Amino acid sequence: MKNSISILVIFILFQSCKDKPIKDSDILSVTNPKYETYNYTGFTKEEIYGFHQHIYEGGDWTVYGDTERYFYLNFSEIGNHSRILRSDTPIILEETPRDDIKNFITTSDLKKGGGLSLNDYVQQVEVNGLIIIHKGKIVFEGYPRMFPTDLHITMVITQVFVSTSIAILEDRGLIDIRKPIDYYFGGLKNSGWEGVPVIDILNMSSGIDRVPLENYEVSFNPIKDLATAKSSKPSGAEHQWSNADAMVLTLLVEKISGLTFRDFVQQEIWNKIGAEHSALLGINANGTSISYVDGLSTTLRDLARFGLAFTPSGRKGVKPIISDEHLFKIQNVNKSLNVSRDSSKENKYSSYQWSAVYDDGDFYKGAHGGQGLYISPAKDLVIAYFGTSNVNRERNQLSIISRQLSKSGLFDLE
Repeated sequence: MKNSISILVIFILFQSCKDKPIKDSDILSVTNPKYETYNYTGFTKEEIYGFHQHIYEGGDWTVYGDTERYFYLNFSEIGNHSRILRSDTPIILEETPRDDIKNFITTSDLKKGGGLSLNDYVQQVEVNGLIIIHKGKIVFEGYPRMFPTDLHITMVITQVFVSTSIAILEDRGLIDIRKPIDYYFGGLKNSGWEGVPVIDILNMSSGIDRVPLENYEVSFNPIKDLATAKSSKPSGAEHQWSNADAMVLTLLVEKISGLTFRDFVQQEIWNKIGAEHSALLGINANGTSISYVDGLSTTLRDLARFGLAFTPSGRKGVKPIISDEHLFKIQNVNKSLNVSRDSSKENKYSSYQWSAVYDDGDFYKGAHGGQGLYISPAKDLVIAYFGTSNVNRERNQLSIISRQLSKSGLFDLE
């Protein structure tokens, strides 16, 4: 009898559940990403084996085209690296794609692809991925030559992670950028670095000649090696490209924080931007971070999350990563450090390791092969992209297109 009652109760409960209207909360919400993949399928087995044979036989990865793109997308198979762990609380980016951005027509004076819509440009020119975020939301995203979850090498974009790390320590009163670098490293006294203020190093105007990277990469006393560098001009007088500037700033982050650069970035930047994926950071034979050349490998979205930290949408909250003071110092440029090199006739300045800071406060960092991060705090805009030069050494011109997009009126705030 008891068994019969139990069966009856179970049947009634089953029926009540069966007839109960299903609420939205009862269903796992799965939405399809709104980004474009353009039917990208990745590398074939033959291409993968061919690349590894090329490297095994002593070939250089800097041969451009798909061989170099494989290196960009698979750094973990080739170079020594450490991992920067993803955030415990990843920030989910809302997707609100806009056709007016997808159909934005590029100018006809580009070296290649001029006059194409943005959507057609990324498919036909040397672009691996492009993402545009406005007011904290993704308004365009496409992956013509990579997968969205690929970790793509960022090259010297990593240098602005270095300058951001310096700024974080600066905000805490632990670094005074007006002091000379030999104040922090006594081993740099009586060298070309002596008397060079940290701010001039941040602005890529140290006046130091290029330092042979080969020595630094195997040295267990990099400051001793850096002390052999000569000064070719007064600091702060002229912009000059130098990986040595990023080298010494990385060592400064490590000395003042007591952490490796990897650990500092993970703790103070990567975790706080809500990175969705872990990143890779190249390391030298001596174990130090390669922050000045190969640098970080990240997903495109996570690079954009870093860019968001400089915008109003990413600076909400009590203690944003990027302080008002740091943002002001980036934009308050040394007018002697004009880096204009194109036909735009716009003034561009070097500041805090950024490649170009414009008069309207937008700033940008570019890297070898076609990587870039463009930020417009005034328009709450981030544009991030990856690329690889083709075998003719032609690369995308998304640095120019990013500037055009920022000035197009499409992102003006009400």
